[in-house]
Amino acid sequence: MNPLHAHTTPIPTPLWVRLGASLLAGAAVAVGTSRIHFGLALGLSLVFILAACTLVFLHPYRQRMREFAEDHNVSLLPSVAQLLPLMVLWLAIMIAPLIALPAWGSALVWALVFVAAFLLFPHVDGSRKLAYA
Repeated sequence: MNPLHAHTTPIPTPLWVRLGASLLAGAAVAVGTSRIHFGLALGLSLVFILAACTLVFLHPYRQRMREFAEDHNVSLLPSVAQLLPLMVLWLAIMIAPLIALPAWGSALVWALVFVAAFLLFPHVDGSRKLAYA
């Protein structure tokens, strides 16, 4: 058996939360690479990131994660490995306005960030961490 699959995630991130937050993260970076006004791009990026955070933190699965962590004496304090992808996302949002791309380029940026965020999401939100409790 593959050792990576030996630890199942007890409370998986709901698909809609994962999809929604990843779509919004991709949009936050992509809007910065578009050729719209800098202030508007910055405002939209902020709105998209706040919406993604709201979607994640207000979903009931977070309460189940807290209960599981408490029952199994696991800290939900983020580790460096959980924060590193968020720092890369933050850096991408900050650098994005420096790169003015055509619409297809912004769409490509959105797709790349979406895929990366979707794949890394369980590691960032802490649900994968609970598998090792």
